[in-house]
Amino acid sequence: MKTLISQRLARTSALVAVAGAAALAGSPAAMAEPTLTLSVSTGVTAGQTVTVQLEGLPPDLPTVAVGQCKPQITTPADCNLGGSLMGRSDAQGMWQPNGGSRTLTLVASIGGVDCAAAPGACTVAVTSLTNPSDILASVPLDFGAKQPAAPSTVAAESPDSDADDSNSGVLIGIAAAVVVLVAVVAVLFVRRRG
Repeated sequence: MKTLISQRLARTSALVAVAGAAALAGSPAAMAEPTLTLSVSTGVTAGQTVTVQLEGLPPDLPTVAVGQCKPQITTPADCNLGGSLMGRSDAQGMWQPNGGSRTLTLVASIGGVDCAAAPGACTVAVTSLTNPSDILASVPLDFGAKQPAAPSTVAAESPDSDADDSNSGVLIGIAAAVVVLVAVVAVLFVRRRG
């Protein structure tokens, strides 16, 4: 009897997870590509501020981070965490920063990389703390001589990244809550059927 319940629970949990993933993948919000626009991305210098506009996010995304990072993110040290901006997306998928500030102050180096060494050595990147390994959008920065340019806009790219150490507890809590929720739904489903 216990084995039968365990098998049903495992099948039900897998079915709930697949159905949830399919629903998210098929939603219009999941198919949208966020667009990150910076007031300037070429000819920038350390200490300069850039204004950030972000749209096309999934609606009502609760935790969205924007910060200066290396192009390939593998550890929290690959981003300027202290200078990053936190916010959320509204019902229309527009980024709403906490505290209202949309400006980032650029730094000269990140994780041992000199941002002025080459164009694109550093970027401004966007991630959601609900899935911090997925970069939603990024714009490469070009430190150096000022070039006349309109505001830079780049559609979403998806390099890998790791979670932010200062938010590790939140991320672990969210993951644990999802696992518990799936397990509770599976148990309730099995009990109602049985």
